[in-house]
Amino acid sequence: MISCGPAAGSAPAALAPASVAIPPAPPDAPVHAGGEPDGPPVDPSAPLTLPAAAMPPAPWLEPPLGEQERAWAERNLFSDHREVALGARVAVFAAPGDAGGAVGGAAGGAAPGAAAAGAAGAPGAAGAAGAPAVGPFAVHADLGVIGPLKLPAGFTWVGLAGERDDALYVATPDGALHRAADVRAALRPDGFEPRGSVPGATVWDASGGLIAAAAGERVSVSSDEGRTFTSAVVAPGKAVRAVFVRPDGALVARVSAAGAPSRGRPAPPGRAAPPASPAPPGRPPPPASPAAADTFVSSDRGQTWSRSTFQPRAVERAGSWIWNGDPVCPAVLSRDGRTWTRAASVDLLYDHATFGGALYLSTAIRAREPGALRSALVPQAPAPPPSRAAAVGREPPCKDDGAAGVVNSGLMGYRADCEGALCLLEDVPPRPPPTRTRIAAFGDGRCDPARVPPGGACAAHLVRPPTFAVVDQRAAAVTPVAAPDGCAQPVALRNAAGVGVLVCRAAGGGAALFARGAAGPWRAEGAHAVPADAIEHIVAAPDGTLLLLAETPLASAPRRAPLQALVRSPLPLGAPQAWRRVVVPDGVAALPAPGGAALLASSPAASAGARLDVSLDRPDRPLLALARGIEVPNDLTDIEVQDGRVRLFMRPEPDLGLPGQRRRSPSGPRDEGWHVLTHGGALVPEPPPPETPPAGERRLGPAGR
Repeated sequence: MISCGPAAGSAPAALAPASVAIPPAPPDAPVHAGGEPDGPPVDPSAPLTLPAAAMPPAPWLEPPLGEQERAWAERNLFSDHREVALGARVAVFAAPGDAGGAVGGAAGGAAPGAAAAGAAGAPGAAGAAGAPAVGPFAVHADLGVIGPLKLPAGFTWVGLAGERDDALYVATPDGALHRAADVRAALRPDGFEPRGSVPGATVWDASGGLIAAAAGERVSVSSDEGRTFTSAVVAPGKAVRAVFVRPDGALVARVSAAGAPSRGRPAPPGRAAPPASPAPPGRPPPPASPAAADTFVSSDRGQTWSRSTFQPRAVERAGSWIWNGDPVCPAVLSRDGRTWTRAASVDLLYDHATFGGALYLSTAIRAREPGALRSALVPQAPAPPPSRAAAVGREPPCKDDGAAGVVNSGLMGYRADCEGALCLLEDVPPRPPPTRTRIAAFGDGRCDPARVPPGGACAAHLVRPPTFAVVDQRAAAVTPVAAPDGCAQPVALRNAAGVGVLVCRAAGGGAALFARGAAGPWRAEGAHAVPADAIEHIVAAPDGTLLLLAETPLASAPRRAPLQALVRSPLPLGAPQAWRRVVVPDGVAALPAPGGAALLASSPAASAGARLDVSLDRPDRPLLALARGIEVPNDLTDIEVQDGRVRLFMRPEPDLGLPGQRRRSPSGPRDEGWHVLTHGGALVPEPPPPETPPAGERRLGPAGR
């Protein structure tokens, strides 16, 4: 075993500190209750107990959440958010009831599938009681995730418009319009200023340099940032139910059809019908249900209107596409603003990822190529179709071809590729239990355009790291935070015991570590000579001792590489020399133990997994050999430290009829289950817990109950 670490104050570039070999205790030196070779005699058959920790618990340590709280821990706090506004470089997302206002997508500008234009009323409705209070957020193509936004209370619509920059607009039930210069201004309570108004407006849309609002039979359009509006009648005597604006000035309005039957109670003035559910990520939305409405078009910024020669059953706007929302039989308004084409490929729409993917919080480092996102400008409206190919008349129902994917239900055959102690290499350490605080990453990183793989997504070559977030899982609060200075290439993010550990690629490929808890900034915690891309798991001891485990070597490899881990003592965040590197030749497992220690298990290569050695690595102390040459009759699949005892799970004797399996010790024990390591170096089956007698057999108390 080799334990080493950087010198105090070492620069991140110093990735290869001098390694110091620590001779282990003599093989025949017994380990006593105190954990040292020279203590009083102990019973060799008694369970071995690790030495008591000399360090206090970590000051940042958070207790695990209770059993009931764990059910909703790490849930997607943005699951109810949907795109309510889309601009050239910005998208705004909100959940029903955010900021006390109604949010929805019945008006134009919603993402595909967010709502159909046939829905009556203004957008949005208050969310269900108890919904997460995350608030509205924005995703900027250059700046990443921004939020929560301070939108005016009681708003009924959110939009983005601007010739150069995406300004943020909100409307209130009285038809008043408010404007913030950009999404960063919308972070301030005073970031919005009053603009013009459209009294009685029930639906709105904005795109490019235009803002449109519908009130009764009129559509009002503004081209001066909402200061003034000009209006025109779309269809005399018919109320406008939805309006859509394209960046090039084309508009589409949906009006109530004559004699159309009512489809449910309309929303009261200033309120909106419940929003539709968005499509699952990566799946096209279902086609909108037919609506009893007629479609009118304008190609001169809403000054004049004419009934469309093609009458789609539903209308949506997806960026610069105004279409019927049917991915099976798409019909899209062409660039001339009058004719509809069926020749547009829906792949042009769905091949571009939505801004909403950036709001999914996880520990993965995710990024996309610039220009790979669907916006108000991308993809462009399709070219006009040939006159004979233009869609005209009422839209007939489209039929799906009914093709169903073939599901491969074949069963994988079982094969044992490891034996004895070597099976511990295949063990995946359990995830640390969730705590109130966790650190997560948004998916808003920016890829290097010159090094983007097919699909536009990447994680290894970034020109801008993703935005991170401090998540309070009890309060359902998300606070965006920037990546730490000095971490241009984050590789992995791990959480344990209330602290997040960010692994960044340093010069030479080593791991530069940064830590952050519920409060305070990121803390730099040195660079270490372990490949950053090899770190896979984090494990925590009850006192906050952490262990980052590098990728384990294959059990079947003819020459196994040493096992590597980084161990952190339970010190304050940012403490010098908090981490140290541990290298375990022939290692099969490494676990954290209280006091900054690490329990190390190795199996000599010559034994082929039939023998196991267990040692304890402690900061600033010699390596302590706990047991040598432990006989392993069956496969070991798990190892843990519980109440200071070392426990290993033994798999039952394999079925000799299956290929690739053979009995290691015909006369050895076949005990399945947890085994405890004794002072004498043996694995003793752990007695089963006492069974609780059935309720009918429990003894009655003196009172007979």
